[in-house]
Amino acid sequence: MMKPFFIGLNLPGYVVDQIREFALSEPLHAIYDPTGPTFQYSDVKDGVAADGRLMPIGGITKPERCSAVQKVIDDPILRSIVRKYLGHEPRKIVTILDWSVASAMNDEERRRLKHGVIDYHYDVGGYSFVYASFYITDTDRFSGAHVMMKRSHKSKPLTMLLGSARASPEAVYRQFGRDNEITIEGPAGTGFVQDTSCYHRASPPTRGDRLMLAVRFIN
Repeated sequence: MMKPFFIGLNLPGYVVDQIREFALSEPLHAIYDPTGPTFQYSDVKDGVAADGRLMPIGGITKPERCSAVQKVIDDPILRSIVRKYLGHEPRKIVTILDWSVASAMNDEERRRLKHGVIDYHYDVGGYSFVYASFYITDTDRFSGAHVMMKRSHKSKPLTMLLGSARASPEAVYRQFGRDNEITIEGPAGTGFVQDTSCYHRASPPTRGDRLMLAVRFIN
C-alpha cells in the first residue's frame, strides 16, 4: 500500500493556462445556491458578486468539458498512482473546479455560506478513495492553501469516528501532534494526491483568490 499522500506532481504551463482560461470564461454557481443565478469570476469583487450576494466559492459545472481538465484526469502517471493506491482502476470519478474568493469575511460567515472546508474534517465517500488536487493559481496560506494532518487517515479514536467528521484544531493537534500538520503551498501547477480520509482543511483566502482542480477517484 502506498503512503496516503504524495506531493510532487506538476502540471505543464500550457495545461494550467488552458484550465485557467476556461475557468475565467465559464459561468459560476454559488456553493450555497447551486441552482441559483450564475455569475462570472470577473463580477466578484472582495467576495461580493455584482448582484450583492456574498461569494466565498464559485463552482463550475462539469469541468471535464475542458479538454485540458480531461487530459489531467486521463494522465497515465496520475492514473498509475491512483491504481496503485486503490488496487484497481477507479469505479467512479468526480471532478471539481472552484474559485475560492479572497475577502475579509470571517470564519463564521464562511461557515454560514457553506464554506465549511475551512474546518478540519475527513471525507466519507466509499470503501476507499483518493483525491488528486492541482493549484491553477499561485497559492499560499493567505490564498487558500490546503492543510492536512499526516497519519490521521487511520488510528482515529472512537470519539472521532462517531458523529461529525469535523473536529476542532485543538482536538486534531491533541490526537495527532501539531508537528504532523502540513500546509501545501506552491505556484500554479502544483499538484498532490491525498487519501482524504485523513483530517484536512482549506485556509480561508484573505489576500488572493485560489482556483483549484480536484479529481476524486472512488473505489
